[in-house]
Amino acid sequence: MKREKEFYYTNEEMVKDLLTITPISGSILDAGSGENKVWFNNLEGEKYECEIEDDCNFFEWDKKVDWIVGNPPFRSEHLGENLIWKWIKKSSEIAQIGMAFLLNHKVFNTLTPVRLQELADKGFYLQHIRIVADKRWFGRYYYLIFGRGNKDFISWKK
Repeated sequence: MKREKEFYYTNEEMVKDLLTITPISGSILDAGSGENKVWFNNLEGEKYECEIEDDCNFFEWDKKVDWIVGNPPFRSEHLGENLIWKWIKKSSEIAQIGMAFLLNHKVFNTLTPVRLQELADKGFYLQHIRIVADKRWFGRYYYLIFGRGNKDFISWKK
């Protein structure tokens, strides 16, 4: 049975809640705004969006921004494996202050000690995790906020 497209959309009340705990300042990029643009529509200030369906591929974005937020796509066959890490890594190359993403449980398999160190070398540390649930989605989801300056509240050893 094929699920309807809106099944994957992030609930707007959840987005509003998550944005209230995100210390956003300056310019913001919703890196995968989707058809409903729920993150983008709830951002304030200087904001930008990428959406591959609108011919704006995040992986081709080169403008620096202060923050990157959103819910990255999970089903994108043309990007291959490790999409979550590719997304975080690309974000760390263009975000100047922070990045915050709503991700499923697979994010924890991609955050290896080597990758966490790569983020730390760029000045990004995992600073907050909010656990969220949506009955339409399978499993738990995690909103991860990475920022500069403060050390991780998690540790690793290479």
